[in-house]
Amino acid sequence: MEKNIKNLKIYQERRERLLSKIENGTVIIPAAEYKNRSNDTEYSFRQNSNFYYLTGFLESNAVLILHKEDDEYQSTIFLNKKNPELELWSGKRLGEKNACEYLGIDKAYPIDDFDPMLEDILDGQKKIYLSAFHENKITKKVYKTSHNMWQKRKRPTYIPQEIIHVDHIIEQMRLIKDEHEIKIIKQAAQITSKAHKATMAYCTPGKNEKDLEGALNFFFRMNGGSGEAYTSIVAGGENANVLHYVENNDTLKDGDLILIDAGAEKDLYASDVTRTFPINGKFSEPQKEVYQAVLNAQKETIEKARPGVSLNYLHEVCQKEVIKELLKLKILEGEPKEIFEKGEHRKFFPHGTGHWLGLDVHDQCPYTDENNEEIILQENMYFTVEPGIYIDSKDKNVPERYRGIGIRIEDDILITKNGNSVLTEDIPKEIKDVEEACSKNFKTLL
Repeated sequence: MEKNIKNLKIYQERRERLLSKIENGTVIIPAAEYKNRSNDTEYSFRQNSNFYYLTGFLESNAVLILHKEDDEYQSTIFLNKKNPELELWSGKRLGEKNACEYLGIDKAYPIDDFDPMLEDILDGQKKIYLSAFHENKITKKVYKTSHNMWQKRKRPTYIPQEIIHVDHIIEQMRLIKDEHEIKIIKQAAQITSKAHKATMAYCTPGKNEKDLEGALNFFFRMNGGSGEAYTSIVAGGENANVLHYVENNDTLKDGDLILIDAGAEKDLYASDVTRTFPINGKFSEPQKEVYQAVLNAQKETIEKARPGVSLNYLHEVCQKEVIKELLKLKILEGEPKEIFEKGEHRKFFPHGTGHWLGLDVHDQCPYTDENNEEIILQENMYFTVEPGIYIDSKDKNVPERYRGIGIRIEDDILITKNGNSVLTEDIPKEIKDVEEACSKNFKTLL
């Protein structure tokens, strides 16, 4: 409890900032629901990011209500009652009697009261701001109750006349990380750094991809994370050319590379890092050449990341650098400008250069503003830079020495006042440093 009381002001200020951005009306934001895994078992619970951003509350079966009437703001939460018998099976509950003090919210009611009170919540509100990115039972109830009110009432000016999706407003707020968030994302990056370095040392020919996935998860948790922020990609050899490879169940072969895309989650905030390194600890010459090409493109792109530019600009920079490197390797031929305009390089670099990062590994923040103009980078925006080159083993148009190689290098970037900070720079990525990290004694990193 002390943790949330200490941070009450953060969540209160976020709720007030959200209300300052809307017209008079009522905001309804449900918590996440448990998802069925099989029969009577469920996946591990993960809170709805927007609900957590505004409350810091980690229980399911809850609804946050924010009401604005001119300059008057009011907050209400519906949540589970205290119930010793159920808490014996599924853990402690906060309960409505503790909620106001613990969460800094004006009113609290049992979740069982939500349905009976919903019509009163909607009554008299012209605008309802609903979090409906993920359809759930609360979303359905709001729409159904609003529809029923229209059916029953003869005076429609007293019932909701517009339901507005509020997620994009919250996600616009989430673009700029505050001091509290920056502290956590730095911790997530540090945890991820330790796990990647340990896994480089742990990797040897003959191990299975899942062995390395297990090592990553062990180090994520051992160093203070809650686990992986997303399903890790552990791709040996040609598996690296499957961009979202998650089977992680092949034997690692001497002479191949392994691509690991994995990040820790800390207090719901994600890190997202990719490193590619030799399974036996030593790059071959062709592997070095392609690896250095990707690294050169990444370093040039990161150097250009600063306030005043856009992610789209960085993607253009990165693509042109990749083209330059592919021309050097004679994987592509022709004029750089023409290759770029025709998109011939996309065969080898088919994805974007980066994405927003934060409470979601692909933070659901907008890339364009309300005028459909590109979002311009500002201090404390957080994102990834992750170029790659992927070469099909059957592509006879590519020099044979490079066929089957797949490489991606990804780091987490925080924009600063005059440039940027690479929060995951502690993870080796220069060829010499990678080989040295692979040669370390894994046991010394425990």
